[in-house]
Amino acid sequence: MKIAIVLPPEFKFCARRPHSIETVIRTFATYNPWGHELRVFCDGGAEARCDIPIVELPVGAGRSARTRAAVAALKAFAPDYIEVHHEARLANQIARALPSVPTAIYRHNYIKPPKNIFQRLDQNWRYGALDRFLFVSNDTRDHFLAAFPKFASRAFSIFNPIDAAKWTGNPDAKDHTIVFAARAIPEKGLEPLCDGLAQALPNHHDWKAVLILSAFDDANTWAQTQVAKLKDLGDQVTILTNQPLAVVQENLAKGAISVIPSVWKDPFPLSALEAHAAGTAVISSGSGGLRDISGEHAVYIDPVDGPSVASAIDKLIGDPGLRRQIAAFGQARARVEHTIPRRAEELNTIREGAVAARKAS
Repeated sequence: MKIAIVLPPEFKFCARRPHSIETVIRTFATYNPWGHELRVFCDGGAEARCDIPIVELPVGAGRSARTRAAVAALKAFAPDYIEVHHEARLANQIARALPSVPTAIYRHNYIKPPKNIFQRLDQNWRYGALDRFLFVSNDTRDHFLAAFPKFASRAFSIFNPIDAAKWTGNPDAKDHTIVFAARAIPEKGLEPLCDGLAQALPNHHDWKAVLILSAFDDANTWAQTQVAKLKDLGDQVTILTNQPLAVVQENLAKGAISVIPSVWKDPFPLSALEAHAAGTAVISSGSGGLRDISGEHAVYIDPVDGPSVASAIDKLIGDPGLRRQIAAFGQARARVEHTIPRRAEELNTIREGAVAARKAS
């Protein structure tokens, strides 16, 4: 089967600095016992490529020109199945331009429900052209179906997989380090994290924290304000900005605790799955798809604020046995529940089902 993966504008499928969506695609592609021919359609300009075949789309020519180029390239490739990631508008345009090919939208976040009857009519028309709706968590799927129940037979949850071999770490041999790796934006919980660290770390002088922040620069004054709360902690806190994936892997392998204090409904943050796979004890807000990732093997906080983060940190530091148990069980869950073969088999069943259903119609 020939499978086309289409990324929205500004996604370059870069191997060195991948977006989390690109990481999911690349991870799934590593397991292909069926011999499917896969091709990724994305923007040009990546720092590095992997061995997955790429079709580069024009950059800077405008959205319409890019879509036309994508349609032309797809027709030349002649796929049996098309998967458009993230952007429903682009998926609709491609589905209507290639009506004989089953097309799916793969959503990595929540679809906004319609605000009025006109939006509902527009979205029903747009989604009606699509054969499958793939969501990264049960929560994102259920949120969509609450607004569009008519598409229930086409909507599926596919949890993100992880290549656990790349996330090493022994829960019984960890440094006294707390790790936070995320974008420096309010939604990811940087504010409660910094408030919590400022409260907890002065009581634990043999512990340190490493913040690995992307989307962090001098223009991000909000993030600068949050990080400034930690200046009195001196060398107990290290701030790393805009780092490659290898730096995240190295720090999680050593770290004992990871904090995932998302203050929004986080669809399915890979950072939580990576933290588990690396054998850290996870402190989590449990929002969105976070409970799909961690199950019972995390310390959940509510409300998501500085005192709650500090209390959870104190709890795990003060009870090494509990800390190691949560880390070990969470790591085992990640390596059993979220394996590449398991998730790839589920995704392949959906893909082949879409093709078979179209042929039978």
